[in-house]
Amino acid sequence: MYRKHLASVLLALVTANAPQLIAEPVLYGSYIEIQSESTTAGLRKVPGLGLSAKTFANRTAGAHRSILFWNISRGSWNGQSLDSLKIVTVIESHGVPGSPLEGAMKAVVYIDEKATAEKAAALLDLARELAPRYLKNVKRIRKAPIQFVKKDHALKLSIRNHLAVNIETHEHDSAAICEAVCGKDSQPGKPLSRHVKSEKAVGQKSLYKAEDLDVRWSSTTSQSCLFGQFGL
Repeated sequence: MYRKHLASVLLALVTANAPQLIAEPVLYGSYIEIQSESTTAGLRKVPGLGLSAKTFANRTAGAHRSILFWNISRGSWNGQSLDSLKIVTVIESHGVPGSPLEGAMKAVVYIDEKATAEKAAALLDLARELAPRYLKNVKRIRKAPIQFVKKDHALKLSIRNHLAVNIETHEHDSAAICEAVCGKDSQPGKPLSRHVKSEKAVGQKSLYKAEDLDVRWSSTTSQSCLFGQFGL
């Protein structure tokens, strides 16, 4: 009886002092975020909306456009394997996203055309988990041929006839080079997506020309551009 009691005590002590195991992420991949606002992006009215010049000016004053992209390397969600699939969300807001003044927002979600109906539903639910604040007002959900290419430090994201994004990541050999490339503020802002670890990148192109939002835009620079990894 004494030996059994001693064994139980020792087992309890070992269990209590054992290091906690860290679970591997069930899903992970890379992330791009780019933002452009109306004072630097070339915004223009979408034909057929019937907006007066005054109404259009009021809607676009201080408006911000954001593109969020998740490239899933491996993982499952809602019981569906999402290996190598992609999601893009385009957000339109009246103020700076992520700030107290971001104002009303609406979004368009692009789901990888290679996804089955079940996987598409899982991708949409995943996007809502990653960016719940920005997918409350989804105007349209599209399946699309999402193209993503990474070559060295150059990254290109595109959806034919809808959007294109070019960014460049880099390594800083010195503070002077960092300031020359990134500007005086080299620290990345807080990502709009949850579960992301990111670094600042240089936005070289941001283009949206579909008709699902009020305006289209084209910009050769970006005020905020991030590249990183996500996992959950």
